[in-house]
Amino acid sequence: MGKMKPNILFIVIDSLRADKCYGDKKTSVTPNIDSLIKNGTYFSQNITAAPATIPSISSTLAGLYPFECVAREGNFFVVNPNIDNYVKNLKEYNYNCYATLPVLISYLGFDKVFFNNLESYHRTSTLYNGLGEKIIERFKSHAMSEPWFYYLHLYDLMWISTPARFNPDEGPDEIRDDKYGKNQYERIFSVMDTWLGRILHNLNLKNTLIVITADHGTDIGVYTSTMEKSNKHYQKLRERNSNISFKIGQKIAHKFPKSMKPVSKKLAGAYKSKSDETIQNKIKPELEKIEKMELRPYEKRLMKNAVLPTAHVYDDRVRVPLIFSGYNIPSDTIISQQVQSVDIFATIADIIGLDNANHDRRGRSLIPLMQGKQLEEIPVFLESATNSTRSPDSNVIGIRTSEFKYFRDRDDSTKNIHLYDLREDPLEENNIAETKKDVVEKMEKMVVDILKGKDLRHVESNELSEDEIKKAKSVLSRLGYI
Repeated sequence: MGKMKPNILFIVIDSLRADKCYGDKKTSVTPNIDSLIKNGTYFSQNITAAPATIPSISSTLAGLYPFECVAREGNFFVVNPNIDNYVKNLKEYNYNCYATLPVLISYLGFDKVFFNNLESYHRTSTLYNGLGEKIIERFKSHAMSEPWFYYLHLYDLMWISTPARFNPDEGPDEIRDDKYGKNQYERIFSVMDTWLGRILHNLNLKNTLIVITADHGTDIGVYTSTMEKSNKHYQKLRERNSNISFKIGQKIAHKFPKSMKPVSKKLAGAYKSKSDETIQNKIKPELEKIEKMELRPYEKRLMKNAVLPTAHVYDDRVRVPLIFSGYNIPSDTIISQQVQSVDIFATIADIIGLDNANHDRRGRSLIPLMQGKQLEEIPVFLESATNSTRSPDSNVIGIRTSEFKYFRDRDDSTKNIHLYDLREDPLEENNIAETKKDVVEKMEKMVVDILKGKDLRHVESNELSEDEIKKAKSVLSRLGYI
C-alpha cells in the first residue's frame, strides 16, 4: 500500500461506545471524527474481547485473547511482559514507538511494553485542561523521530463515567450546552472532537495512518432523564464505600516494607474481599428498589450497574468503534460485518508491509473487507474483566456471533447461562437459553474449543492431540486459569 513507511497515530478513547461514535443514537457534534470516517473506513460491528482496559488493550496489542496474553493478580488483570506484542514487532521494523497514557494504565504494566518512550498523566487530566496542548506541542516540536508509532490513550470519557466526582463547572462551555449533546457524556465527546481536530491539523495525513478505537464501552450516556438523578445518588453511595475500602487497603500495604510486598498484597486482597461483602450488604436495599421500578429490563440493568459496577459482556461494553483513515485507506466505507479488536494490528501490519507479524495470532488483516472482498465471519471470544464476587456477571466467559451472544460462569458451564438473539433483541433483554438449548450447546463448544487453543478459522477435527492438550493446559495454568 505504499513504499514509504507511514507514521501511525493509534488513539484509544477510553469508554467510547460504538453507538455514540456513529449512527442515529449519536447526538454529539463531531465534525472531525465524521471527516475521518468520510475519508476512511469505519467498522460498525467491532467487538473487543474484554470490557476493561488492561485485558482489552493487551489483547489488541498481542493479537490474542485475554486469557492467552495477560497475567492475573488476584481479581485484576495486568500486562504480561513475557508475551510478544505488536509494539515489539514495530520496533524491530525500525519504528520509533511512543505512548501517552494515564498513570494507572502505565502502572499496570504498559511501561514494560513501551519502555522509555512512555509519558503518563494523572487520570483527571483531559484534552481541555492541558493534555491537548501538550500533545499538540509534541507534534509542533517534531519531538518524535520518523517513522513513528504513537499510542495515545484519552481518559476524558472515563472521567465522566464517575459522575459523583465529575464537575462540569470546571470544563468548557460546551459541556453545559445542549446543542453539543443530550447528556454530559455526549457533550464531552463533542469537546474531545474539537481537540482531535486541533491535533490532526498538525499532521501530514497523506503519510499518517490514523486508527481510532476504544478499549471498552460504558453504561453511562444512555440514561433517560428519570434515571439521571438516581444514577448520581447511586454513584455517590458507591464512591463513598469504595473510597473507604481503598484508603484502608492502602494503610495495610504501607505498613509493610517493600521486601514483604507479596504478604501485603495478600492481606490487602483479603481485606478487599471482606469489604466487597460489606458493600454488597449495604447496597442490597438499593438493588431491591430498582427491581420495583417501572423500567424495562435494559434500563434496570443500567441502573443496577450504577449501584453495583459489573464488567459485563453486554454490547454496551464490548461493541466499540473502529476507524481506519489517512494513509491509502479506502474512503467513505462503512463495514457492518462483525470483526474484533484482535484484528486491528494484523491490519496495521498488512498496511505497512510488516511481514510475518501475524504468525500464531488470533487476529487477521481486514484489508480484504476494505477492498470490497469477502471474509468469513469469525466468532468473538468474550471474557469479563474480573472474577469479583460482587456480581455473577463479572465472572463470565462467552462467545459472540453476528446472530447470538452467549456467556456463562467462568468456572462452571452449568451456571449463569445467558443467550441472546442479537438481531431480534439488540438490547439483550430476553434470555432465551432455556428455549434454545441447541444453540447454547453449539456456542459452548466454540468456547471450549477456543480455551483449548483452537483457531475457529481452521477447525477440521473435534479432537486435539495429546501434545496440543498439554500445551493448552500449560498456558492456562501459567496464566492462573486452571
